[in-house]
Amino acid sequence: MDLRSEQTANGVLRSRAKRGLRLFRLAFLTAFISVAASPLSAQIQAITRPVNLATLARRAEVIVQGRVVEARYEPLPGYPNLRTVVVTVEVERMLRGPAGARFTFRQYLGGPSRRGLVKLGYASGEQVLLFMPAESSYGLRSPLGLEQGHFMIRRGPAGQDFVANQLGNAGLFRNVPEAAQRAGLRLDDDQLRLAATPKGPVPLRNFLSLLEELMRLPKNE
Repeated sequence: MDLRSEQTANGVLRSRAKRGLRLFRLAFLTAFISVAASPLSAQIQAITRPVNLATLARRAEVIVQGRVVEARYEPLPGYPNLRTVVVTVEVERMLRGPAGARFTFRQYLGGPSRRGLVKLGYASGEQVLLFMPAESSYGLRSPLGLEQGHFMIRRGPAGQDFVANQLGNAGLFRNVPEAAQRAGLRLDDDQLRLAATPKGPVPLRNFLSLLEELMRLPKNE
């Protein structure tokens, strides 16, 4: 083979290699999107979709209060490149959902920067209150609205428990009285005062009182 023929052959091989790499990347991206479009898209969209307490109470399939006893990081079975965390909560109060002493779920981790945030949110021994959707066909679920449906419970100096989500309850009570009124629910004075809170931790006892009333909202709205 002369020099010119060799250069031509090398050019063809490089062109085929580049085309093969493009096809591989396209196939990988397509496969990833096919996965993300079903079990993960709702979780990703939830990052940017504001929800209030009325929406959380209406849409949650599981509402559980308890103590985190384990947070284990591992790939999604069958998808080694998709990272997840498996969280086990020791149930103290199951407001809605299956009976049992423990509640376990697998949450998708959306990217490298999210692992630290999620890990902090699921520290062993931490008291949480979670609003969870139904499990996806891939066995995944995340708190509704992600940070918005993930609440942490802290004890104040006087021994009273306070609760706030990972956004500090910002916007949590917006339009809640109106939603209750449209559904024919009558909030008492304490519940209305709580619903006027713009942000910040609130007493757990008062929060649960309002939540239990809002759980009577129709789920199809």
